[in-house]
Amino acid sequence: MPPTCIEDLRQLAQRRIPRAIFDYADRGSYDEITLRRNREALQRLQFRQRVMVDVSQRELSTTLLGSRAAFPLAIAPTGLAGLFHGDGEIHGARAAAAAGVPFCLSTMSICSIEDVRAAVREPFWFQLYLMRDRGFNTELIARARAAECSALMLTLDLPILGERRQDIRNGLQIPPR
Repeated sequence: MPPTCIEDLRQLAQRRIPRAIFDYADRGSYDEITLRRNREALQRLQFRQRVMVDVSQRELSTTLLGSRAAFPLAIAPTGLAGLFHGDGEIHGARAAAAAGVPFCLSTMSICSIEDVRAAVREPFWFQLYLMRDRGFNTELIARARAAECSALMLTLDLPILGERRQDIRNGLQIPPR
């Protein structure tokens, strides 16, 4: 039976992906309070049904960071996507290009900036976790610039890695060993 909702996709992934990798994507850090609150906030969102409105001429395209997008959506940076599927970041960038939306490559990706750039025609965004090592940051920015990344997304929430208890239980280490 084909998946019909996100929960179906989640359960499919749970059956196909090694437990440690699935839990890495599915779980959060510490007591998972932020994860739970984010899920609760998303569940509170509701679409408002509108009837007797002409929708024959819908226009969803927009401009995101100076570039046209088919609709107001982007593929956010997903760390270690290549653990879930070989060349996962490249597949993500290609899917985004096919859909006409931006793709943002994670600092924590398995595929290199250069490999993703070589695999796609469309420029993509790059997410930079600011690290203590300023030389490393400068090198990543230079590589992103050389790859013609069209935007740099700074992520500042990683001064200390959160304790991911499920990863500890599963023996998963970042970087993987």
